[in-house]
Amino acid sequence: MKDFAFTSADLIDCLHVEQLDTCLFWGNSLTFGLPRVFGGQVAAQALNAAYRTVDPSRKPHSLHSYFLRPGDNQRPIIFDVDPIRDGRSFSTRRVVAKQDGKAIFNCSISFQITEDGLSHQMDLPIDVVGPDELEPDVEWAKSLGQSGSGLTEEKYRAMMLLFNTDVVDMRSTHRMTSLEPKVEEPHHGFWFKFNGDIGDDSVTHRTLLTFISDKALMSTGLRPHPVSFISHKIIGASLDHSMWFHEDIRVDDWIYYFMDSPRSARARDYNRGSFYTRKGKLIASTAQEGLIRVVGKKESNNGPIKG
Repeated sequence: MKDFAFTSADLIDCLHVEQLDTCLFWGNSLTFGLPRVFGGQVAAQALNAAYRTVDPSRKPHSLHSYFLRPGDNQRPIIFDVDPIRDGRSFSTRRVVAKQDGKAIFNCSISFQITEDGLSHQMDLPIDVVGPDELEPDVEWAKSLGQSGSGLTEEKYRAMMLLFNTDVVDMRSTHRMTSLEPKVEEPHHGFWFKFNGDIGDDSVTHRTLLTFISDKALMSTGLRPHPVSFISHKIIGASLDHSMWFHEDIRVDDWIYYFMDSPRSARARDYNRGSFYTRKGKLIASTAQEGLIRVVGKKESNNGPIKG
């Protein structure tokens, strides 16, 4: 399990990019078994870079980004921060991530001082089984690899981005019951909790939330269709990604990531996500559009999943 043989400290070190100059940073990548840089990683690194150029009293409230080119996870990434504006209440930063002199990702991030104001939220729209009643996803992947399905634990973990539980414990509420996809409602979710010495720094907690926000979001739009990355040959890539931070965040407590997909069309699927604490407080939201091109079907797998 070489691709996942890293610690919580390794992940945090990767996401906390190194400062080269006032507005210039660089960072490396963890592979996670993927052929290219994981989108959540580069988004988190860009946020981390921008965070370091604003007054510590200002926290990010929104991020809007585009994935422009596949990133090479064997090469460093340069993050060029443009300090567009510092106002009395808000600061705006634009970040361009580059490799070989070409932009692979860009984003705009807005920061705000802490203010009081009107407050309401929409509650989680479905009943959700708590994390204590679910086994970790990595344990389920292990049983899948022993089921005779033809898909190894290593391949499944890389495909579904399942980390070791000592880094982040993830427990899904809508797992697959068959390797042959079926038509399902366009929503699902998972509980997660980062482990290890995370500390109290709000920069770290929001950086880690941004990292995990790209996990499983794009696949939500596949659920109403009898296709999956396991059963079909699919060209898939995140096109854009947005986040809104509503409250203070602690990722070392259980958080439920609820995702739904209102629409897919024109080889693109649109997906939304909501992060809820265990007590039901909505602390952050996401939205993403992904490229989905179905180019063929893979050789059939062996039916239902055991375990």
